[in-house]
Amino acid sequence: MNKDMAMLVNNRWVRASGDLHQKPISIQYREDWALAQESERYPVCVQIAWHAESLDESTGFPANQEQNQILAFHQALQDKLEPSENAVVVMMITHDAINQWIIYCEDLDVMKTALDDIPTEQGLYPIEVVADDDADWQTFRKVHEVIVQKT
Repeated sequence: MNKDMAMLVNNRWVRASGDLHQKPISIQYREDWALAQESERYPVCVQIAWHAESLDESTGFPANQEQNQILAFHQALQDKLEPSENAVVVMMITHDAINQWIIYCEDLDVMKTALDDIPTEQGLYPIEVVADDDADWQTFRKVHEVIVQKT
C-alpha cells in the first residue's frame, strides 16, 4: 500500500451538519482527501445515491432500521473498494431521504466489479450509480468549498 492511501484508509472523517431548504443535512468527508486528489490516480468520479424508503420526521433522516442498512452499505463500500487502492470513498451526504456517496476511482471496470461483490441480504440495494471524468475533483470540491465557507 502506498503512503498516501495508507493515510486515507485510516478512516478519519470530518462531519458538517446544518440545514438546506429547511431540512437537515449531514456531510461527512475524508480528513485527508487531498492526498488522494493530489496523487492524480483517481480521475473518475462515481456518485451513488440511495433513495430511502423511510423518513424519521423528527430528524429528517431515514428511519433507524434503514439508516442501519445505509451505514452497513457505507462500510461495505469501503471494505470492497479501498483495499485494492483502485478507489477511495471521500464523501457521504445525507439530505431529504437521500444518501449520496462521492467516490473517486482509477479504473471504472474494476470499481463496477467491486460494487457487484458487495453482499446483499434482501435483493438489490436501492441505489443509482453515475460516473463522470473528473480529474480535478470538481464534484467533491464544490461541496467541500461550501462547507469551508460556512465554518
